[in-house]
Amino acid sequence: MPVPATLLWIEPEQAEFFRAACDAAGMAIAHVGTPAAGKTREVAELLGAEPIDDLRALLARADNVLIVLGTTAGVDASGESESLLGCVDRGLSIASLEPLPGSILDVRVGAFGTGEEDGMGLSLGPEPAVAPGLDAGEELASFVPLARLSRSVRDAAEVITQLGALRMVSMQALSGPGQGSLGARVYDSMELVLWLLGQPDRVDAAYVAPPVARGRGVHQLPGESLRGLEGDLCANMRFADGRAASVVASSLAGRWSRTITLVGENGRVRIYDDGLEWIGPDGRIIDATRDTARVRGSAATEQPIGPAVRAVADQLTRLADTDRAPDAPTNLTAVLAATGAALLSARTGEGESPDTILRMARAG
Repeated sequence: MPVPATLLWIEPEQAEFFRAACDAAGMAIAHVGTPAAGKTREVAELLGAEPIDDLRALLARADNVLIVLGTTAGVDASGESESLLGCVDRGLSIASLEPLPGSILDVRVGAFGTGEEDGMGLSLGPEPAVAPGLDAGEELASFVPLARLSRSVRDAAEVITQLGALRMVSMQALSGPGQGSLGARVYDSMELVLWLLGQPDRVDAAYVAPPVARGRGVHQLPGESLRGLEGDLCANMRFADGRAASVVASSLAGRWSRTITLVGENGRVRIYDDGLEWIGPDGRIIDATRDTARVRGSAATEQPIGPAVRAVADQLTRLADTDRAPDAPTNLTAVLAATGAALLSARTGEGESPDTILRMARAG
C-alpha cells in the first residue's frame, strides 16, 4: 500500500507530537504550516519539511497527500474551508484533531446520508434523530482520533455485543497540551455515546473555564461552537426509554486518557487505551486484556503523549489505506445537536434537549 506524503497545519507546540505520530504511522512529512505569525519556517525546518506560506493555494493544487490539521485556527476564517471541500471532491483524505465544523449552524448538509450502519455489526441503540430538512451532514475532515474507531473499541466489538442491552454508558476523555481542545474531547465522547445509545432526550452540563479565565472574577461560559473551547466539562444525559449516559472531558488534565464504561444486562465492560476488562453481574472477571507496553512505551521517550500519539497514528494509517472499506461516517448533525445542547445547558444552568438545537438549525 503506497503511503501518501503528509501535509501538516499545526500550532508550533504540536510539532514533536505530530513528528511522533507520523513516524509511528510510517508517513513522511512533506509540507508544514502554522497559523502562528512568523513561525512557519522555524516549524518546517524542525520537521524537515517544506514550509506552507499559502495554505489555500497549496490545498487547491494538492495531490496524493494526506492533509492533517492539528488546529483549525486560520482555516475557516481565511476561506480554506472551500479549498478543503475541493480536496474532498478530488478524493484526498483530510484528518483533523478538531471537529469540522464545530457547530450545527455550520453544517453543510446533503453529502453523507444518515450513517445507519454502525460499521462493526453491533446491536446498538436507535439511530439518532435528524430534524426535517437536515441529513447527517458533511464533515470537512475525518476527526482523529475517534474513540469509536480506536483499536481498543474495535478489539472489544465481540465483548460489547455479548454484554447485551446497555443501560448506561460513561466516557472520560482527558488530554494535555497539544493533544486537542476541550471541544475535541466533548465531540469524541458524544459521538461514541450516540453510536451506542442513540440521541439523548436531555443533556445537563456544567463547564469550568481555564484558570486564566476564572481569574477575571466572572464565571466564564462557553459559546455556541466547539471551536477553541478549552477547560473542563461534565454532562449527564437522559434518554426517553430510561437509559443514561455521562461525559467527563478536559483539555487541561496534563496527560491523555480515554476510559469507556458500559453497563448492560451481562455486567460491565471498561475499555481503556490499552485494552478492556469485563466483569459479570456476580462480580467475576469474565475477560481482561491489557497491553500496557503497547500504550506506555518508553518512559524516557514517549510519556506523557504515548497513548495519544498511538491513537492518532492508528487512525492516520487507516485513512491512508485506500484498499480498506471506509468506516461508517459520523452522524454529524445528531452529534453536533447533542454537543450544542451541552453547551447551551452550561450557559442556562438547565437541562437542554438536542431537539432545541435541531430546531434552531432548521430555522436558519
